[in-house]
Order: sequence, then C-alpha cells, then structure tokens
Amino acid sequence: MAISDQVIDGAVERYLRERDRYIKLAARVADICLAQIVEGDAIRAQVTYRTKTAQSFRGKLVRFSKRPDKDYPTVESVFEGITDFAGVRVATYRPEDEQKVADRLRELFAGPKDDVEIDIDLKNKLDADACQFYRATHCQVFLRSEDQVGQYDNLAGASCEVQICSMMAHVWNEIEHDIGYKPEGGGPTGTEKDLLQMLGHLTRSGDAAITRLLEANEQRMKSQTGEFTDVHDFVARLRSTFPSADLSVNAGQAYDAALRLRLNSLDAVRGAVEPFTEEAARARIESFNDHVRETGQTHSLMNSASADLITALLLPLLQPFKDDPSDAISRTRSLRLSSLINAWKGFSAQAKAT
Repeated sequence: MAISDQVIDGAVERYLRERDRYIKLAARVADICLAQIVEGDAIRAQVTYRTKTAQSFRGKLVRFSKRPDKDYPTVESVFEGITDFAGVRVATYRPEDEQKVADRLRELFAGPKDDVEIDIDLKNKLDADACQFYRATHCQVFLRSEDQVGQYDNLAGASCEVQICSMMAHVWNEIEHDIGYKPEGGGPTGTEKDLLQMLGHLTRSGDAAITRLLEANEQRMKSQTGEFTDVHDFVARLRSTFPSADLSVNAGQAYDAALRLRLNSLDAVRGAVEPFTEEAARARIESFNDHVRETGQTHSLMNSASADLITALLLPLLQPFKDDPSDAISRTRSLRLSSLINAWKGFSAQAKAT
C-alpha cells in the first residue's frame, strides 16, 4: 500500500487543524482575482472558490492508497505532494480570455518565493475519439510577501490552485470528473461515454457561439448613447478613441475614475478633458512614468497599451479618497487608483516647481 492507514489518519488530523488557513487563503485569492482581473480588467468571468473538506481529503487519500504511482510514506510527504487544499476557479465567458487571466496571475501572485514565478500547467487534452474534452489551465499560486500582512500573516508557504477555463468547458470538466475520474461501480458505460462525447462537442460549439454573441454585443454597445451601463459599455464606446490599446486591461480603474468624477457618459468624459486623444495620453504617461521611476515609485507605473490612457487624462481632476473598509473587493480594486492619484500629486508639484 502506497499510503498506510496511519499516514491517512495523521494527514486528516493535521488538515483539520490547518483547514482555517486554507479557507482564508482561498477567499483572499478569489477576492484578488475578482477585483483585479474580472472587475479591474473588464474580463467577463465568474470566480468561485472552495476548500477541500476533511471527508473529501480522506477519500482522495484512500483512492491514492490503491495506486502504486502515489507513494506518500509520511504525513509531511502528503502535504508536499497534494496542492489543491485551497482552490479557486475563474470561468471565463470566452476561451480567448483564458490566457489573459493566466498572464495577470503571474503579475498578482508569486511562486514558492517572491522571485519565483507561479507554476502554470496548460491541460488541453482534446481527443474526441477517446471521449476526452478536458480543457483548463492550472496555476499554483502563493500570496506575495507584501500581501501576507494583518489577518493574512499566517499564510506564508500555503498555496492555492487556480483553475482557468471557459464556462462551457467547466460544464464538461465537472461532469466528466464525477462520472469518469471518480467512477462509481467500475466506470462509465458505453452509453455514458457516448453522451459525454456528445456533451463535449456541444461545449466546443457553445464556446464559439458565446464568443460571437459577445462580439455582436460589443458592436451594439459602441453605438449606444446616454449613461454608461457598466465597465464593458464604457470600454466598447471608448475603443475608437484609443484604437491601438487593449482597453479591457486596467479598465476597472479608468471606469472608477470616471464615475468618481460623475462622468457617466461618453460626451461627459470627452468634455472634461482637452485634448482627449491617445497622443496626449501617451505623452502624459511617458512623463509620469519618468517621474515615478526617478522617485522610486515603480509600483505606480502606468501602461500606455491599456485603459491607463484614459486614467492618465483624468488624473489631474481626481482627489485622494478613502475606501469603504467593509468592502474588501472594492478596496482591493481601488488600491491602484489611489496609488496613482497620490503619485500624480507629487508629479504635478514637481512640474509646477520647474
């Protein structure tokens, strides 16, 4: 037996003692993903999280004990080898956004050490003949040291598995996981396999339909007038003004900035700044970035290929603000905007002095 009953019992006992840490970690990672990626980058996705139950953990170890390739002789080796105690799923509407999410995770989280990148494993097992349609990107993330403060100061060394997949892929992945990966009574029958294959083809065609639907939706939003309905509407209507930028990146801060100034429509935004052009925004970001580099505030660098172009044009109009301490997600999202406003004050003061 690769895992003894004694090791299983000891591992479950230790997990029960430490489970609160993983509950806290999963919730925090999910908050960051929601605030910085879904809301901050205007990526249409759903973020969910879970922490493995003690019963589920025991069941996994019992299954592993029957497999010769799973060798865990000690409790410590179990915790070194199993990495999904805390789990977060980012289910994107479009499969095209999965890579964007993975790229942002690299920026927002760390590997086992701050100077080590997160581990990213692309699991694309498409093989229709073998009834295999599993598609997801698995990322193993740790909180950065600067995020391990306050109530999170006991999370050093604890990792969270983040799975990225499209919503349609998630449907197939979950059903196949329960029927195929964890089969009851000897595994799926021929009929079950046929239906799983049918579902797999449907999810792939569903991905394509959702992508086309969202493209059509954006085309409609571009011609809308009146107040912005949400950040996606905001991005769609401003794309023509900043054609070379990906306005979904950092869109959350730009949209927050506009709303804080009560600039609730395209006409209001354009009327508040003169000139409201990509060229003017790029020039402002270049000067601002030179300042923050010189003053050691590189955390406030702006991205001229993103919606920071809009934020840069609005920054002179903004005043420092205080966040609602009870709203963790809003506070996380607005931290960068607050940092930019404070850095702009120093930049503006220096420009006036010279």
